[in-house]
Amino acid sequence: MDNDNNFSAHESLQVIADMIEKVQNDKLRKVAKKRVSFKISLVAAILVSVMFTGLWYFTTGVQSYFWPAWPMVIWCIALVIQYLEAYKGATFFSEDEEYKKLKETKNK
Repeated sequence: MDNDNNFSAHESLQVIADMIEKVQNDKLRKVAKKRVSFKISLVAAILVSVMFTGLWYFTTGVQSYFWPAWPMVIWCIALVIQYLEAYKGATFFSEDEEYKKLKETKNK
């Protein structure tokens, strides 16, 4: 037998630890990406809302119907959903958490 292809116990554990760390880092990177995306969306929503408000103010004035409220409301709803997914999603929308709940109910 050729011993060059066999790992020692320590090497095997190190390979497993490296794989676990990679999976955890991938999960953290996905969460970080969602959070950055939320922040970008928030800044964009603020800038567009200011632009719409300025457009409304300079074209029709304060005596007219405030139509920019509609895109602001819709964008706020989208931002709330995006916030929940980015910051609360780790527990609320988690497959791991649902799996743990199912496993606990099965064991009872």
